[in-house]
Amino acid sequence: MDEYARAAEDFCRVVEGFDPGRFVAERASSNPSTISPHAICVHVCGAAHRYAHYIRKARGVDFVEQYELDPSRLGSPQDVRGLLAEAIIFTETAVEPLLRATGEEIQGLAFTVRWGPRYDPEMLLEHAVCHVLRHRRQLERWS
Repeated sequence: MDEYARAAEDFCRVVEGFDPGRFVAERASSNPSTISPHAICVHVCGAAHRYAHYIRKARGVDFVEQYELDPSRLGSPQDVRGLLAEAIIFTETAVEPLLRATGEEIQGLAFTVRWGPRYDPEMLLEHAVCHVLRHRRQLERWS
């Protein structure tokens, strides 16, 4: 979770460097999640929640099948920090009961994600960190 928080901090620092106009400026893309820095941030913050819901579902506790972040919650680059913090705290509550689980128990909670691969909670957290890093690099290169 420390690495996830570190990746989120770096992502927020990049996002907060966008002025309001550049943050919402759109460019052509075949993927609606990447048409603007704003869209990328909605995607990243929403995905962070969805990852936690996958883990909650695997644990057999309340979850949302397809969490979608309301884009109106992200009005400025500065809003990203709070939204990602909220998602990371939610993720911490999802994984806290697993901290004493064995590797075998963690692997026993494996699930298939909507984009195809099969993950256990630990693998999904690794994916979550890389997801934030990938989009941070994308925003660093935004022109």
